[in-house]
Amino acid sequence: MKKKYSLRLQLILYMVLFIVAVLGVIYLFQTNFLDTFYKKNKISTLMNVGRNVASYVGQDDIDDILDQVGMSNEVCVRVVSNNDSLSYTGACTLRNLDNYTINMIAAETIENGDEKMFDDFHYQRPFDSRPEDIYIFAKMLKYADQDVMVMVSSAITPLNVTISTLKSQYFIIALIVIIMSVILALLLSRFLLKPIFQINTESQNLSKGRYDGGRIRTGSKEYDELNHTLIQANEDILKADKARKELLGNVSHDLRTPLTMIVGYGEMMKDIPEEKNDANIDIIIAEAKRLSALVDDLIDISKIEDDNVELNKQEISLNDLLTSVYHQYQKYCETQGISFELQLSDDIRVELDEKRIRQVLYNFINNALNYNDKDDQKMILGTEKLEDAYRVYVYDNGCGIAEEDLENIWDRYYKVDKEHKRHLIGSGIGLSLSRELLEAHGLNYGVESQENEYSRFYFDVKAAEADI
Repeated sequence: MKKKYSLRLQLILYMVLFIVAVLGVIYLFQTNFLDTFYKKNKISTLMNVGRNVASYVGQDDIDDILDQVGMSNEVCVRVVSNNDSLSYTGACTLRNLDNYTINMIAAETIENGDEKMFDDFHYQRPFDSRPEDIYIFAKMLKYADQDVMVMVSSAITPLNVTISTLKSQYFIIALIVIIMSVILALLLSRFLLKPIFQINTESQNLSKGRYDGGRIRTGSKEYDELNHTLIQANEDILKADKARKELLGNVSHDLRTPLTMIVGYGEMMKDIPEEKNDANIDIIIAEAKRLSALVDDLIDISKIEDDNVELNKQEISLNDLLTSVYHQYQKYCETQGISFELQLSDDIRVELDEKRIRQVLYNFINNALNYNDKDDQKMILGTEKLEDAYRVYVYDNGCGIAEEDLENIWDRYYKVDKEHKRHLIGSGIGLSLSRELLEAHGLNYGVESQENEYSRFYFDVKAAEADI
């Protein structure tokens, strides 16, 4: 198993490695490549000075210009012509060149295209047995019908001593920089990583819903976002845990009630033979179906959580579907004294999973039945034409929904009334299932409500291409 290191130690290691890499690059450039860069820089300086001096040839103050250029650039400058009528020079090595050498330089310069850099020139100083290595840049030009040659030279100083000195200083500097980088890494880890350590410590309590992120001072946007995310996750865990307990209570109640009815009527029919009639058998069948509906909804929610829900879309008549659903509830509503109307607009064909949309409509209607205790209870199943779609809705004149609850009623475990109320029809988890099924279809949905007045649940569909 690969060994893991703390974040603080990793920061120190990475910073030290980075500093060592930078120092290594500096070492190469200041030692191995110093001489090369030095000579390239000398050549570039000589060429630039030579070309500039060529533009001053013929001016009255040329002597002053040559002295100034030579001193400012630490070079030697000389201008000569093919006769002695034009000759300028600074006080430098080039003054002592004999005519033979000057003519040789001029010939090679002309042959090279009027410019040439001599980087292997050995100059013998008078009264000195050691030759000096110098660089000479020569440029030929025409002035007053004369051939004029501008020469600029500079001695090449050996850098062995300089490089040796730099190497000696380098190791001392490297040691100081590494020590400082370690100190800097420790300071950074103290101020930048401290929030991470606090968040990590607190996050160990996240699974228990006890993440206290409010007391953590992060000092940076990214840490704030991470801390906020964990705070939100902690709230969601607490909410889910509370809702899970409520769900278990609700589902247990929904299971217990029909089971009690089934067992009770079964025992009664066993003990009292004359009670074996169709009415009692119908009650047992109805309660068994309610149990089956609850189990089916729980299975559907489980599939949706695992992204295993499959839609079997087919082109169907919207009005035929709504009429069929209406007739399924019409008889029940009549026996309960409920006014149930069907209000349809244009008959269009839509591409939907009929079974799943029926579930949605059943849940909307069951919700209207379960939360409407008015004596003049009224419900409407209908459609209305919008600008580019048709809205399918279920209206009831029941207790309505408070404004603060509107955004939460689609949550899987949310109940408007926290006290469990036995549902007349359905499992009691229908709205969350409806939301999942409508989103799987990609349909717009929602609810309009006014407390103590009405509720209207809806979703929007578009006509199939063939129908359009």
